Amino acid sequence: MSLDTAEDFMRRAEEYLMVARVSFERGFYNATAVNAEIAAQLAVKALLIKLGVEPPRTHNIRALLGLLANQLSGDVSEEVKNFVGSNRRDLIILEDSRSLGQYGAPSVDRDRAEIALKAAESVIDLVRRLWNL
Repeated sequence: MSLDTAEDFMRRAEEYLMVARVSFERGFYNATAVNAEIAAQLAVKALLIKLGVEPPRTHNIRALLGLLANQLSGDVSEEVKNFVGSNRRDLIILEDSRSLGQYGAPSVDRDRAEIALKAAESVIDLVRRLWNL
């Protein structure tokens, strides 16, 4: 995979995040949750690709972030580990929100959608900070 592929994945992550934000504003909470989760995982996969790692086919954000931490060293690796530890609850909600938003009953409510959206924004902010290191 190439830098072009990494940049394409990051653009897609930004697009899904925008769709998640618009969906939230319109009260489409299932769509918010699904798109937020996709955005977060694509962003982490983009950075993995940029680092020369073919990302695994998983939707588990914490596993992807763990793989990312293992590819980094020193303070940067610790930053990712600390991020996961500090945001564990919200990352779990984000992970679970995709399947709940697609297939779950009951539907995703406003509070859960908001947590998923904010968690995805945090993941993407982390990836942006690490992108040029």
